Amino acid sequence: MKKTAIIVTLILGIIVVGAAWRVHHARTPQRVEAAGFESDMTEALVRGISPELQNASVCFVAFGEDKTAPSWPFIARFAGSHPPVESFKYSTSSPGGKILDVSTGRAGVTVQIISFKEFVPGTFDVLVAFSNLPSGRDRFVYRISGTGGDWTIKSRKPE
Repeated sequence: MKKTAIIVTLILGIIVVGAAWRVHHARTPQRVEAAGFESDMTEALVRGISPELQNASVCFVAFGEDKTAPSWPFIARFAGSHPPVESFKYSTSSPGGKILDVSTGRAGVTVQIISFKEFVPGTFDVLVAFSNLPSGRDRFVYRISGTGGDWTIKSRKPE
């Protein structure tokens, strides 16, 4: 009788642990491949968004739902831009919810480029989230179109 109780307990334990792992794994955001985001189109999008960030002293860029950091060569494209563009990995969140540059303490905004969806050939809808806006009103879809290597933001609408 004791052996049966032990076996049943072990089986139930394995089932519970397996279910817990599966739930945790399903909720864990998957990292994106940054190289898929690092394009001339994305550069044009960030440059087009920069004027909207008038009060930010720095713009932090992240990719995907999990906020994957862009590569150094991609960030180097923005040398001399205003506000300065940095990788998300060089930011931290303050207890008050502000996004701060870890080296200077300057307050900034995270521009999170979440996904691209081709609308028609040469035109994409890009989902972007901003850290400085209230939750639920922080995501926008930018329609960006390219011809001959030049990309232009055509519209912006709330998600």
